[in-house]
Amino acid sequence: MDTTLLQHFVAVAEELHFSRAAKTLGISRQALSKSIKALESELGIEIFDRSVDTTVLTDDGRLAYERAVEQLAAVADEENGAEEIVEPTSSLSIAFVPGVTLGKWTLAWEKRHPDTALRFVPGSEQDSVRVLRDGVADLSFVRLPIEQRGLSVIRLYTETTVIVVPQDHPIAAVESVTLADLADETVIENPELVADSVELAAAGVHLVQVPQSIARLHARKDVVWRPITDAETTDIAIAWNEDEFTVLMDEFVGIVRGRTEASTRTAVATAARAALKSPAKEAKMKAAALRAASGKTKGGAGKSAAGKNSTVGRIAAAKGKAKAPGKAKRRGSR
Repeated sequence: MDTTLLQHFVAVAEELHFSRAAKTLGISRQALSKSIKALESELGIEIFDRSVDTTVLTDDGRLAYERAVEQLAAVADEENGAEEIVEPTSSLSIAFVPGVTLGKWTLAWEKRHPDTALRFVPGSEQDSVRVLRDGVADLSFVRLPIEQRGLSVIRLYTETTVIVVPQDHPIAAVESVTLADLADETVIENPELVADSVELAAAGVHLVQVPQSIARLHARKDVVWRPITDAETTDIAIAWNEDEFTVLMDEFVGIVRGRTEASTRTAVATAARAALKSPAKEAKMKAAALRAASGKTKGGAGKSAAGKNSTVGRIAAAKGKAKAPGKAKRRGSR
């Protein structure tokens, strides 16, 4: 299967927005749509639900996305293996938790370092630190909090917490809610099997509280999500073993943090890779890279702004218009 089509599909599946995905890929919106239609024709399925206004994966599309990620990773491994037969090359292994999209960073990396392959290790939040300690990944995008012993961690951005509800639920009629608005609901917080929990939410069994990126990843036409203005937010960070930081890792971290190709640090790091041929200079460069990466990020997006007033009244009004919502269940504790 054409890997370009798979790359285009993965970009749209992660962004859930054709224009943003096209910008990330550096192609036109029309060319991207043509790629998706070609892939759907080749697979014989509909990847995206065209009956709704927003970009949403179908059930077949979600399965296709998982397979596409696996196939692209396998292709990358094969290409790396073929290159190593001719000439050994360096690589970086990047782990990431669900909800983290890597497209814009990996594209920037490929432009700056075409001879250094990136290998991806998708996994659960529970595995995000283990892959570092076991040497499976060089860098890992994690969702805080984590056990930080022996790790260097840089916070990147903050995620809003949302509540996933059936499309006909009264909460769907308002723009945001508070925790008080959910007091009489059965809410499952950060379930391990998100897809199954969202399926039950669509059936009206319970509501699901997750970071917004997770809700976007599991978007479907029969559920919606709304921000919880006073819920705790979560932070996404990049982490690595503190005694194993290399110049290449510093380069990738710099791209993630917005360092431009023309920056002094990038130029210095590029020259430093040649110096790493000398073991004595390698130790000095690692120490310098560690000092350079020790600064704190300026911070990501802030928490969602609270509404002007409590939404309890708005939800109560919406309930009067809802179709026989039934008796609400008391919110359970976890």
